[in-house]
Amino acid sequence: MSNIQMNHNETSLKLKRYMHALASRGYFNGAILVAQHGRLLLNEGYGMANIEHDVPNSRNTKFRIGSLTKAFTAMAILQLQEQGKLNVHDYIGQYLEDYPNGHLISLHHLLSHSSGIPDYPGFPGYWEKTQRLYSTLEETIQMIKDKPLEFTPGEEHRYCSSSYILLSAIIEKVSGISYGEYIKERICRPLHLENTGIEDCRTFVKDLASGYSVCKEIIHTEYVDMTLHLGAGSMYSTVEELYLWDRALYTDTLVSKDSLKILFDQYTTYCGSYGWVVDEQNINNQPRKRIGHFGSMNGFWSDFNRYVNDDLVIIVLSNFDLTPVQRISQCLAEIALGGELQELATTNPIHINESIMKQLEGIYEYGDITEQGQYFERNMKDALVQLIHMDVPKISIGAFYKVFQEYGINPNSTIIVTYEDCKLYLFMRKNHGAWFKYEIYPVSDQATSITCVAKDIDERVVFNIKPSGGVRMAHFDVYGNDTIAYKTQ
Repeated sequence: MSNIQMNHNETSLKLKRYMHALASRGYFNGAILVAQHGRLLLNEGYGMANIEHDVPNSRNTKFRIGSLTKAFTAMAILQLQEQGKLNVHDYIGQYLEDYPNGHLISLHHLLSHSSGIPDYPGFPGYWEKTQRLYSTLEETIQMIKDKPLEFTPGEEHRYCSSSYILLSAIIEKVSGISYGEYIKERICRPLHLENTGIEDCRTFVKDLASGYSVCKEIIHTEYVDMTLHLGAGSMYSTVEELYLWDRALYTDTLVSKDSLKILFDQYTTYCGSYGWVVDEQNINNQPRKRIGHFGSMNGFWSDFNRYVNDDLVIIVLSNFDLTPVQRISQCLAEIALGGELQELATTNPIHINESIMKQLEGIYEYGDITEQGQYFERNMKDALVQLIHMDVPKISIGAFYKVFQEYGINPNSTIIVTYEDCKLYLFMRKNHGAWFKYEIYPVSDQATSITCVAKDIDERVVFNIKPSGGVRMAHFDVYGNDTIAYKTQ
């Protein structure tokens, strides 16, 4: 056996051990593919694709990939440019005749998140109503078009899915076929992507995972009608077919090398451009060029990273929306590029007197507030009672914001701890500002502190109870960030 093969086998084993450690603790649910120099190092599914029917995830499970769709949309635009049917520097008024400010916004502005068009998932009523309803492309554009620009096109960069809805319409007008048909015939078929496509929530998609969230326990995520998202986020795929996509991006199978340079040569802002973020990531104390993007859709997270100078690709797809896919991707990259990771500590729950656990319950605030005496005069006990008795459906649709507003609770600087049915829960903002309520359990009880770990994510919380009865919390997340908060009452 050659040294190269031995190194390959050793790296593969390390990757498998890392993912097994996460999955065995309930910290990962989805599928992973890692490959370097054309060799598969890891290609496995973990956890459940469908919990209700005991269907496990596998390498062939299909996942919604959210904003990874944008790279396919950008590829379609560059193909049409090579065919002479459009130019990325054309103004969109040439294709969408009655679109406001169409003479100021170019296709390049849409592709590079610099159009100034507001982002439709942030519109009032989106979470409660809009996302749940069928929408034609024309209806989605109508929802977007009358909103004023947030800045002059080209002067700023601000992440915007609305722009990729407009690009979907331009693709349809220029090509003469639907967006879904174009992606299928001009991108998926040439690459033999038979398990990748556009979801419309009506056509049956075999082996598509169900999306899950958490509110005390694992729950179904809120329904989203995928017709709304089209070229901004409506696609599904598998880890294996995204690997075929990665391989194709090193070739001129879909577009010329000159067009690939448009995609990948220039570093981008954090928003990305043409469906990709191009930057440097520090891996094992060495900067590595990374071309990637992450995606989200209710109950799903995805992360796709190509370390092109190392010919390394890491694809992480999850059907549990608390999953820190970007952190997992980075850890996999560190292992694949020769680094060593500290093994996850083994923890066991311990029993703590119920009166002590109840003392930890409360509304905690962080930021400029440093000690208990500085809080506004608010009856936080009443607010806490309402939040504890709020049922899962109401929490899921965001009804707790009404309580926040009534009692002056700032969602940007608050963590809530509840003790219900002999279990302790954190209720706090996490991915993209979404709130999650998830279980934590004690693993250490010292003289002045109680340490807890989370059940569904690799996090740690340390509570310090002062002689006066005040409680200080230190929350340590999976990305290495720590937040210090103080109980209000």
